[in-house]
Amino acid sequence: MNTATKPRTQAGGPKDGLPSMIAYLTRVLKTPTIGAFWEDLAAQARDEHWSHEEYLAALLQRQVADRESKGSVMRIRTAHFPAVKTLEDFNLDHLPSLRRDLLAHLATGTFVAKAENVILLGPPVIWGLILRLGCLCWS
Repeated sequence: MNTATKPRTQAGGPKDGLPSMIAYLTRVLKTPTIGAFWEDLAAQARDEHWSHEEYLAALLQRQVADRESKGSVMRIRTAHFPAVKTLEDFNLDHLPSLRRDLLAHLATGTFVAKAENVILLGPPVIWGLILRLGCLCWS
Protein backbone atom coordinates (compact mmCIF):
# COMPACT_ATOMS: atom_id res chain seq x y z
CA MET A 1 0.00 0.00 0.00
CA ASN A 2 1.49 3.34 -0.96
CA THR A 3 1.24 6.50 1.10
CA ALA A 4 -1.49 7.95 -1.12
CA THR A 5 -3.96 5.19 -0.16
CA LYS A 6 -2.75 4.44 3.36
CA PRO A 7 -5.00 5.97 6.04
CA ARG A 8 -3.27 8.53 8.21
CA THR A 9 -3.02 7.57 11.86
CA GLN A 10 -2.84 9.69 14.94
CA ALA A 11 -0.13 9.53 17.59
CA GLY A 12 -2.09 7.15 19.85
CA GLY A 13 -1.95 4.25 17.43
CA PRO A 14 -3.31 3.07 14.12
CA LYS A 15 -6.87 2.37 15.30
CA ASP A 16 -7.45 5.27 17.69
CA GLY A 17 -8.80 7.65 15.06
CA LEU A 18 -10.41 5.01 12.85
CA PRO A 19 -14.02 5.28 14.12
CA SER A 20 -14.07 9.05 13.73
CA MET A 21 -12.43 8.82 10.31
CA ILE A 22 -15.00 6.23 9.15
CA ALA A 23 -17.82 8.37 10.54
CA TYR A 24 -16.50 11.34 8.58
CA LEU A 25 -16.04 9.35 5.36
CA THR A 26 -19.50 7.78 5.51
CA ARG A 27 -21.02 11.25 5.96
CA VAL A 28 -19.07 12.63 3.01
CA LEU A 29 -19.96 9.64 0.83
CA LYS A 30 -23.59 9.76 2.01
CA THR A 31 -23.60 6.13 3.12
CA PRO A 32 -25.30 6.32 6.53
CA THR A 33 -26.04 2.60 6.73
CA ILE A 34 -22.36 1.77 6.41
CA GLY A 35 -21.65 4.34 9.11
CA ALA A 36 -24.22 2.74 11.39
CA PHE A 37 -23.33 -0.93 10.89
CA TRP A 38 -19.63 -1.18 10.07
CA GLU A 39 -18.54 -1.86 13.66
CA ASP A 40 -21.14 -4.58 14.31
CA LEU A 41 -20.39 -6.27 11.00
CA ALA A 42 -16.64 -5.97 11.63
CA ALA A 43 -17.04 -7.79 14.95
CA GLN A 44 -19.16 -10.46 13.27
CA ALA A 45 -16.60 -10.77 10.48
CA ARG A 46 -13.77 -11.24 12.98
CA ASP A 47 -15.74 -13.84 14.96
CA GLU A 48 -16.70 -15.79 11.84
CA HIS A 49 -13.34 -15.33 10.08
CA TRP A 50 -14.73 -13.56 7.01
CA SER A 51 -12.37 -12.41 4.29
CA HIS A 52 -12.08 -8.69 3.61
CA GLU A 53 -14.16 -9.16 0.49
CA GLU A 54 -16.96 -10.93 2.38
CA TYR A 55 -17.05 -8.15 4.96
CA LEU A 56 -17.14 -5.47 2.29
CA ALA A 57 -19.87 -7.29 0.37
CA ALA A 58 -22.03 -7.66 3.51
CA LEU A 59 -21.60 -3.99 4.35
CA LEU A 60 -22.43 -2.85 0.82
CA GLN A 61 -25.45 -5.18 0.66
CA ARG A 62 -26.86 -3.51 3.78
CA GLN A 63 -26.33 -0.06 2.28
CA VAL A 64 -27.98 -0.99 -1.02
CA ALA A 65 -30.96 -2.69 0.65
CA ASP A 66 -31.51 0.30 2.92
CA ARG A 67 -31.21 2.76 0.04
CA GLU A 68 -33.67 0.77 -2.09
CA SER A 69 -36.26 0.56 0.68
CA LYS A 70 -35.96 4.28 1.43
CA GLY A 71 -36.22 5.00 -2.29
CA SER A 72 -39.60 3.28 -2.47
CA VAL A 73 -40.84 5.25 0.51
CA MET A 74 -39.63 8.51 -1.04
CA ARG A 75 -41.30 7.77 -4.41
CA ILE A 76 -44.61 7.14 -2.65
CA ARG A 77 -44.22 10.29 -0.56
CA THR A 78 -43.33 12.51 -3.52
CA ALA A 79 -46.30 11.17 -5.52
CA HIS A 80 -48.56 12.74 -2.85
CA PHE A 81 -50.93 9.80 -2.69
CA PRO A 82 -53.58 10.29 -0.02
CA ALA A 83 -52.51 7.21 1.96
CA VAL A 84 -50.49 4.07 1.43
CA LYS A 85 -52.76 1.06 1.57
CA THR A 86 -51.88 -2.59 1.45
CA LEU A 87 -53.96 -5.66 0.72
CA GLU A 88 -54.10 -6.29 4.44
CA ASP A 89 -55.86 -2.92 4.85
CA PHE A 90 -58.40 -3.70 2.13
CA ASN A 91 -61.87 -4.58 3.44
CA LEU A 92 -62.97 -7.49 1.27
CA ASP A 93 -66.51 -7.31 2.68
CA HIS A 94 -67.17 -4.29 0.43
CA LEU A 95 -66.70 -6.46 -2.66
CA PRO A 96 -68.37 -9.80 -1.93
CA SER A 97 -67.99 -10.91 -5.58
CA LEU A 98 -64.20 -10.62 -5.41
CA ARG A 99 -62.59 -14.03 -5.13
CA ARG A 100 -60.12 -13.94 -2.26
CA ASP A 101 -58.01 -16.76 -3.70
CA LEU A 102 -57.67 -14.86 -7.00
CA LEU A 103 -56.67 -11.68 -5.19
CA ALA A 104 -54.06 -13.60 -3.16
CA HIS A 105 -52.67 -15.10 -6.37
CA LEU A 106 -52.45 -11.68 -8.05
CA ALA A 107 -50.72 -10.29 -4.97
CA THR A 108 -47.83 -12.73 -5.47
CA GLY A 109 -46.99 -11.03 -8.78
CA THR A 110 -46.16 -14.31 -10.51
CA PHE A 111 -48.14 -13.20 -13.54
CA VAL A 112 -45.53 -10.49 -14.18
CA ALA A 113 -42.62 -12.93 -14.42
CA LYS A 114 -44.69 -15.18 -16.70
CA ALA A 115 -45.70 -12.19 -18.87
CA GLU A 116 -49.38 -13.07 -18.45
CA ASN A 117 -52.16 -10.56 -19.02
CA VAL A 118 -54.56 -9.50 -16.28
CA ILE A 119 -57.87 -7.86 -17.11
CA LEU A 120 -59.44 -5.71 -14.40
CA LEU A 121 -63.11 -4.87 -14.85
CA GLY A 122 -64.75 -2.01 -13.01
CA PRO A 123 -64.55 1.76 -12.77
CA PRO A 124 -61.29 2.79 -14.49
CA VAL A 125 -60.52 5.48 -11.95
CA ILE A 126 -60.37 2.98 -9.10
CA TRP A 127 -58.40 0.30 -10.97
CA GLY A 128 -56.06 2.90 -12.45
CA LEU A 129 -55.21 4.24 -9.01
CA ILE A 130 -54.77 0.74 -7.63
CA LEU A 131 -52.46 -0.20 -10.50
CA ARG A 132 -50.36 2.95 -10.13
CA LEU A 133 -50.02 2.40 -6.41
CA GLY A 134 -49.16 -1.25 -6.92
CA CYS A 135 -46.53 -0.53 -9.57
CA LEU A 136 -45.02 2.25 -7.51
CA CYS A 137 -44.79 0.07 -4.40
CA TRP A 138 -43.39 -2.79 -6.46
CA SER A 139 -40.56 -0.75 -7.99
